[in-house]
Amino acid sequence: MRFSRTLQLSIASLTMHPFRSFLAGLGVVFGVGAVVGMLAIGEGARLESIRQIQEMGIDKIIVRSSGDSYPSSADDVSGTVGIKTQDILHIEQKFENVKSILPITHWEGPATSQWVPVPAAHVIGVPAEFPVTTKSQLIGNDSRFITESDNADASAVCVVGSRAAAELFQYRTPIGERILLLDAYFTVVGVLDHDADREVEGIGSINDLIYVPQESGMHFWGAPLAPRNRKAMQYQLMYIVVNDVTQIHNTARRLEAYLRKSHEQMDYEIVLPFELMEQQEATQRIFTIVMASIASISLLVGGIGIMNIMLANIYERMKEIGTRRALGATRQDILTQFLVESVTLTTLGGVLGAMLGAILAFLVAQYAGMPTSVTFISVVISLGVSAITGIIFGSFPAWKAANLSPMEALRHE
Repeated sequence: MRFSRTLQLSIASLTMHPFRSFLAGLGVVFGVGAVVGMLAIGEGARLESIRQIQEMGIDKIIVRSSGDSYPSSADDVSGTVGIKTQDILHIEQKFENVKSILPITHWEGPATSQWVPVPAAHVIGVPAEFPVTTKSQLIGNDSRFITESDNADASAVCVVGSRAAAELFQYRTPIGERILLLDAYFTVVGVLDHDADREVEGIGSINDLIYVPQESGMHFWGAPLAPRNRKAMQYQLMYIVVNDVTQIHNTARRLEAYLRKSHEQMDYEIVLPFELMEQQEATQRIFTIVMASIASISLLVGGIGIMNIMLANIYERMKEIGTRRALGATRQDILTQFLVESVTLTTLGGVLGAMLGAILAFLVAQYAGMPTSVTFISVVISLGVSAITGIIFGSFPAWKAANLSPMEALRHE
């Protein structure tokens, strides 16, 4: 018998008992929906984590100063901790794979414009390369960033992040305005923005910060103090951009060896976004496998439900099977018909389940604020698994129907 005719008979048989067919396929619908939804949530989380890590720059090594170690006595608060100027000079001169270095100094205190006071603003001292290294951009034709001459002259100029500008100046144009930072007046020369709202590690978003020349900050306020041991900390953070990303691990190991030798205590921390991305991808793969495995249990339950329904279906359709066998249908025809019914049922359930999973992913993204991503491959895999479920769990009922004796089937009623 032709396959098209078998498919027509199978669909006709399923539509004769729509409610039973719906209940039989419901397990597959929820199973595939759970698989697609969980994979979408897992993939969305993976992409978001990788995006955040890439925003940090996988071609960078991040060194953070740490002031956690206490002085040897209550009166010993002299000296400095963390990243020092001699460290930066040594790395620039001796490390061949280093393209550029961006040191950052951080002060925290009140910032007041003519209209609005901000009691706890984050002010950072940066060199002229900051926008390029962090992939930020200036807003407005009159905006400029801090220049090398600003740093050399310790000029009292500043650049404000886009959100900080909105908070301090409301709807007014900040360029040319003066603000009181901590206890010194600075003139605003630019507004800086990062469209992905990137964080400066451990300090805050680029859009929330206020930027001053490093030399100006040191001139007006001096080196900030470490919060715990109250020692001076010249630089809180240092971005090291490398030329060759493939050699970043070697550069990081060499950097750690140098810092361990030149620092008396562990007053620094080295972070590799490249390494973080590799670890995140490995962790996310495990998470996705676990989530897909849990969701696949629903498919297993749905498959068992289909097997039960198909077995019950055989006993209800004994007369039909016996009549078809008596009219010349072969065992292969009966086997094919019942198998096609099972696969059709699970495939339709798979399609509905994929739609349900996509809706679930949309609702999670819309109302929970979690990123999701329904990929083509996840839908194809789910539909393939649903079809295989129909073959596996429909094979035994189909074989049972095909092996019924025509005389026994006709005598059943």
